[in-house]
Amino acid sequence: MKKYLAVDLGGTAIKYGVVDEELNFLSKGKIDARTDSKEDFYADIEKIYKEYGDGITGIGISMPGSIDRYKGFAHSGGAYRWCKKMPIASELSERLGCSVTICNDAKAAAMAEIGFGNLKGIRNGVAIILGTGIGGAVVVNHKLIDGSHYTAGEFSFLQGIYNNEPENNLEVFALQNGVQGLKNAIRASSDLDDIDGLKAFKLIKEENNEAVLQGVKNFCWYLSFYIYNLQTILDTDRFVIGGGISNEPMFIDLVKEAVEKRFNSAFAHLIPIPDIQVCRFQSDANLIGAVYNFMEIMEDAGAFY
Repeated sequence: MKKYLAVDLGGTAIKYGVVDEELNFLSKGKIDARTDSKEDFYADIEKIYKEYGDGITGIGISMPGSIDRYKGFAHSGGAYRWCKKMPIASELSERLGCSVTICNDAKAAAMAEIGFGNLKGIRNGVAIILGTGIGGAVVVNHKLIDGSHYTAGEFSFLQGIYNNEPENNLEVFALQNGVQGLKNAIRASSDLDDIDGLKAFKLIKEENNEAVLQGVKNFCWYLSFYIYNLQTILDTDRFVIGGGISNEPMFIDLVKEAVEKRFNSAFAHLIPIPDIQVCRFQSDANLIGAVYNFMEIMEDAGAFY
């Protein structure tokens, strides 16, 4: 059975794990991320490889930035600011002596769903990952869309309500439906400050707090706006929602309720309502997606691995 070393580069930590073909983690860990230089980064990957790379088929890396995953080329690297127009995969492959692939971290989370989760077998779909920003991906004809500049799925920057102030960026998807957007929605309905998703659902379930519930419903209503707009363009079968808040089953039910209301209040006879599901993979999504990306790249290249 093949084994893969999966690595997920974050701004503060590097997570890694050895994964087999049945998605069993044979080992797992993390180290502090050193983002200041390429040499520090390469040394950290080499250290992980020397400890866990025995018998692996290859290394799949998930990382921030604009990534050409087929060429293994990073046009940018997010928190890894030194990373600009670099052939990361080939340089690491030469240094370590094994096959290496790289992909964008948000797309990795979506690829976990495409390969093994709730987008598997779905012809056209969208993954939306709710966090500080809004990551995600678009699937067309069973394939991930990378985009001409490798930024397809950067949903954070979708514009919302139109206004006449060109410098006002308050109505973008990331600010309405990111972590801070949820806090803002709850504050507006309840006057409670700094209430995250975990606290919100605790107040709703244990104290029957209607004001907090209304804030979460408003948050879901904003989300349905963006789902509607994406659906008018893409005509998908399914949206999958990820991120920490999606672990709460009640949240997905509220999203479905808001989406149905949004579509039925618009042009329901023209725009089909997509199926809404939670992402199957959560904290391990980027690692599993990095493995799927490795498999896909090698298969498309016709490589025997």
